[in-house]
Amino acid sequence: MIRFDRASVERGGQLVVEAVSLHVRSGEAWAVIGAGGAGKSMLVAAAAAAVPLHGGDILVDGHSVRREADAVRMAAGYVPDRPPDWPGLRAGELLELCAAAAGLRGGPLRQAVEKGLRLAGLAGRGGDEIDGLDAARAKRLLVARAVLHDPQVLLLDDPCGGLDPAGRREVERLIGDAHLMDRTVLAAIDDARVPECFTHLAVLREGRLVASGRNDPAAFAEGRRWQLAIRCPGRAEEAARAIGSLVEEARAVDDDRVVSCIDPAAASPAEVVAAAVRAGLPVEEAGYDPPWQAQLIEG
Repeated sequence: MIRFDRASVERGGQLVVEAVSLHVRSGEAWAVIGAGGAGKSMLVAAAAAAVPLHGGDILVDGHSVRREADAVRMAAGYVPDRPPDWPGLRAGELLELCAAAAGLRGGPLRQAVEKGLRLAGLAGRGGDEIDGLDAARAKRLLVARAVLHDPQVLLLDDPCGGLDPAGRREVERLIGDAHLMDRTVLAAIDDARVPECFTHLAVLREGRLVASGRNDPAAFAEGRRWQLAIRCPGRAEEAARAIGSLVEEARAVDDDRVVSCIDPAAASPAEVVAAAVRAGLPVEEAGYDPPWQAQLIEG
């Protein structure tokens, strides 16, 4: 559904995306992660034909970004990281413009605008000026704009940025629903807190694709060590001894918490927690710390 063929993007005379090749299949939801400046947003924008390619090509639903940019824009719904800088533009006007550009007219256009305003949390408030919206409503409006024409592909730049927990859940539900309906999603994620609605990850470092696979630590486990934290109130030292034979560098960082490095080929997090439980220790919580996706970015 989206095929990157050695795609490169240049900004200010420098390559910010360099020779990326990746195949995103129909029904998959990919999160692009990486440190700040890794090229995540530019990769998504290039797929949306929002920035020009310096080299290579990208096919979106069979359409070339280089040769068929208009067809790409019709096939995909694109969510940039911020609203357009059009002073005085109202929420309803933005949705009307986008619905008309997608070929909607009359009743279908009005229905699409009303649906978009509801999705943005702006039902009955189409007259609100965009530059007066808070960050959360502005982001939801951009998401609503992207899905107006019911595209098969969603291209999202930091879709949960600036959203409150309720807004994050709504966007995650949208992505999950798109996946279930066999639509394709590609999103740049800025904070490495990758929601479970994403099926796959692509890791960029300085504009290059350095790893890709399913959104599962096991898919990236070869040759890695993951940092795992276990909370055992008042008994961290005992927990460190109980799990010591399964992990590397188990140490109590305070009275309640033990941190260790695990080799996924030698022991799973579940096995480490089970060892603590068998020792009669009260395990309140356990998990990768920081999240395993953040550890993946750090290399």
